[in-house]
Amino acid sequence: MKAVFFDIDGTLIEGTHPDYRYMRENVQKAIRKLQEQGHYVFIASGRSLAFLDEKIRNFGFDGYVLLNGSVIFFHDKIIYRAPLEKSFVEKITSICDEHDMQYSLQGDFHTYVDKKFEYLIYRLGQYGIFADQLTFDYDKKAIDVYKLEIDSPRHEDRKYIIENLPEDMTYVEDMNHNYCHLEVYAKENSKATGALKVLELLNIDIKDSYAFGDGDNDIEILSTVGMGMAMANGSVKARNSAKIVVPSVFEDGVAYGIERYILSK
Repeated sequence: MKAVFFDIDGTLIEGTHPDYRYMRENVQKAIRKLQEQGHYVFIASGRSLAFLDEKIRNFGFDGYVLLNGSVIFFHDKIIYRAPLEKSFVEKITSICDEHDMQYSLQGDFHTYVDKKFEYLIYRLGQYGIFADQLTFDYDKKAIDVYKLEIDSPRHEDRKYIIENLPEDMTYVEDMNHNYCHLEVYAKENSKATGALKVLELLNIDIKDSYAFGDGDNDIEILSTVGMGMAMANGSVKARNSAKIVVPSVFEDGVAYGIERYILSK
């Protein structure tokens, strides 16, 4: 029995490309073969449950390691959750408000966004995440937050966040010519810690675990599981952390990796 963990963006799909916004047929068939042989398949994503496409949620994965390991679902039940301290969330969002940065608050079932954050809402739409997946009416003090995502068109804004992160918090960033994007979450949780909790639950040896990923938030899981496989389109750090580099998301690299390195064993 094996457990296989899949990142979403840049791995199973390429959300900004219309032809790759959902898993391609070859990828779906390969994952189904894993299940037919009695293996477990999990999503391992920085996304919240609200940000999972309905087709992925209905595909039949055995569970989800979400929000970089801070929430874990197994057969639709939460088996682990680790919300951030409310005082920290208040501090960081206050800094964002002072500097006109826009942010989403990622919960276990919902993602909370202020409706006045038009830029953020537009950018999410470019990745196939639309308004009906967002919760606009909320009390910040009453909700549990597991991860913050912060956007700004000014690259210098990132320093205000990074300089105010306590030792127990970390971040990944995406910088391009249009905006800076930061994901902020607790160091104690990662996709790797989530995968280890799943392996313990299912009594699966780590040598029988596999992961596919492409981004910097996949580094830990790719270097922790029995065999980490990075996509050819992945970041340099992700590819250096993996044991194998498989073809890109545009070449059905996940299907190749499953057939070549898991099903063939």
